[in-house]
Amino acid sequence: MVSNTEILIASSLVLATTALYIRHKLSPKPIPGIPHRPINSILGDIPEFAHLSKNNIPALLFFERHARELGPIYQFILGPVNVVVLSDLYEIEDLLSRGRSKHLDGSDWNDTVFGGVIPNGQLAMKWKNPLWKKHRRLGGPSMSPKFLKGMTPRIASGAQGLVNYWKDKMTIVRQKGGNCFDALLDLQMGTIDAIAQVAFADHHNGIQDAHDIIHIAEPEINSYGGAKYPSIKGSVLHQAVNHHFHVIDKAFTIPSPLVPTWWRICKLFPTFRRHDKVIRDSIKVRIDQARTRAADANKTGGSEAADCILDMIVEKDVKEGGQQYTEKELMDEMITQLCAGYDTTAAGLAFGIKFLTNNPRVQLKLHEELTSNLSEPENRALTYEEIATGEKTPYLEAVVNEILRCAFIAAWTGRQTQQDVVVLGKVIPKGTDIMFLTGMASMYATKNWAASRDHSDQLKPTKGLWDDEGASDFIPERWLVDGPDGEKVFSSSVGYSLAFGLGPKSCFGQKLAQLEMKIFLATLNLAFYLDKVPQELNSNDIVEVITIKPKECYVNLVDWEDYQRS
Repeated sequence: MVSNTEILIASSLVLATTALYIRHKLSPKPIPGIPHRPINSILGDIPEFAHLSKNNIPALLFFERHARELGPIYQFILGPVNVVVLSDLYEIEDLLSRGRSKHLDGSDWNDTVFGGVIPNGQLAMKWKNPLWKKHRRLGGPSMSPKFLKGMTPRIASGAQGLVNYWKDKMTIVRQKGGNCFDALLDLQMGTIDAIAQVAFADHHNGIQDAHDIIHIAEPEINSYGGAKYPSIKGSVLHQAVNHHFHVIDKAFTIPSPLVPTWWRICKLFPTFRRHDKVIRDSIKVRIDQARTRAADANKTGGSEAADCILDMIVEKDVKEGGQQYTEKELMDEMITQLCAGYDTTAAGLAFGIKFLTNNPRVQLKLHEELTSNLSEPENRALTYEEIATGEKTPYLEAVVNEILRCAFIAAWTGRQTQQDVVVLGKVIPKGTDIMFLTGMASMYATKNWAASRDHSDQLKPTKGLWDDEGASDFIPERWLVDGPDGEKVFSSSVGYSLAFGLGPKSCFGQKLAQLEMKIFLATLNLAFYLDKVPQELNSNDIVEVITIKPKECYVNLVDWEDYQRS
């Protein structure tokens, strides 16, 4: 008969063996040959990464610092999970858009994070997934020149609405004793108004609502003269979208295997459910209306030009037999259009305003181009033909591209290896997530860098390389070359800017985002000179909520007539 002592000893041995096995499974196992930081605990780099999140320090700074310390390829260790971080431009370009791109697919980490909110949206799918390909095919015409031309008046109207609001707001701020005001929320409201018009033909009047109450709202003015309006918070939909952005951002700080558990916990909280319901109820109404319009048109044999992205998708769906999109797929795709469409553009505009404020020469030169090359642009809406290609406004094109190059809005993108891949002489095993530091790579793609790298891979650039001097400075002229008649023309081939990624999973809405940025920046430049703001309100600090944004974006607006008289 087995004694209690023997049972106790056997149980202890089983528990000890199990504990050792679990520890072995969870312990870091770095990929051989790829540099990494010293491993001081079973958690690897998780403690430092958690410290960043707790103190609101952008993860971008963490990854860039270690790229400089460890080299163009290293591994970030999340317990038993390894993420390879790559900042070599030539390898990034080849892996994302050339020969070896077929060896990669979407990152599990990225797909799991976005899948918690929009499991049927493009951002949460691998690009080899037939459903992802279907989404791209049905939505493709929404980025065509014909469609974007039709949407330009709406975007221009939104930009003019922001100008009108800011004129009154600046006057009131000065009357209250301030000298500038925080523009971040206004830019978000303006761009979400614009994307709502483009995506749903919906008059989401965030700017107009703020304009209606600005005369009675009380600003908080700090000791430097900077005004904020805490009572103006944006629409309920805007607040719900912002809430989801922050929750998704937090999910990116969690090791991939734990993300599904994170989402299950989040969805238990009333705050998350309330905001999710606001977004889905709002879009459901618009989907139902679009399906009704498309069905009626199909019955009568009518064929009208689609009035928004949703109508375009639904009409195409109906013509191809109906239900090409399930309700869940269409819902998640339109949430993707709304969220991704407004956030990146608002961040780009915020950086653009800071760059222009800090570079008076650039805004003066831009104003000169717009007023000289266009016919009385101050008194009307800008047109698609005037600004779409940069033929009439090459400096505007250069300014927008330089903003995107310098801003690092989407500073990295992720993929996963589908087979073993050799990068810079290192073997990255199948199933490994790779983080591509596209912002850092394109910023520092200089001639000296190229000359010093190991050329054993025989990779060649497809574009020019920047001069080392001033590579990190904001200089739009770097994008201009001499045209056939000696005039300056814009050229995208003079150097790299990977703001929208590369390859099949590059940003789907990049053409729309660039069009919005050009219209808003040109309209604002025609209306205002951006005068300097107190240095205490003009830091270079950034915040990261999925995308990178300036921590502060104060504006001191001066009418051009007043500026020219001063």
